[in-house]
Amino acid sequence: MIRTTAQAHSPTSPAAHGLTLVELLVVVAVTAVLLQGATLSFSNWLLRQHLLGISAQFNADLQSLRAAAVTRHRILRLSFQDTPAGTCYLLHSGDADACRCSADAQSEPQVSCTAGTELLRAALVPVSRRIRLQSNVASLRIDPRHGTVTPTGSIDVAATDGSSALRHIVNILGRVRTCAPGPQFTGYSAC
Repeated sequence: MIRTTAQAHSPTSPAAHGLTLVELLVVVAVTAVLLQGATLSFSNWLLRQHLLGISAQFNADLQSLRAAAVTRHRILRLSFQDTPAGTCYLLHSGDADACRCSADAQSEPQVSCTAGTELLRAALVPVSRRIRLQSNVASLRIDPRHGTVTPTGSIDVAATDGSSALRHIVNILGRVRTCAPGPQFTGYSAC
């Protein structure tokens, strides 16, 4: 018997079968799970990059402040202040409370200092980035004669959800050791 073209594509032939509704729903469900996993993975990667960037900037600012204190032969400070918009850290001369920080709607630091106080830099770590900066000291004082830092302190750059963090431990010589206080952070030893 010879098959005609009409018979080859009839609804009952195996070539005419498509996906059933159940099969289609399974494919959609698997795709949704894979996309969700990829989105979470990308979100975690992005948060990690923000943590690394803020940590690197903080280390650079601290070393720059130390060099400026020695070069200018002047006591300089690194002070921390919490605001509703996030945490400010200020590089300045004068007393620990000589400068006050607030933030505007765009999360830009707004700083006011007492007369005679020099503000070298103001940085804000906004809560909108899901990162917080937390220090166990309110201010670090840099001595211009030896470049020493008093008191010594620990500064944590951490995700607000607690998933990851980096701790910067500043010793009396102004050197910074960075470690991971919580879950493993690839590339850093545990604190």
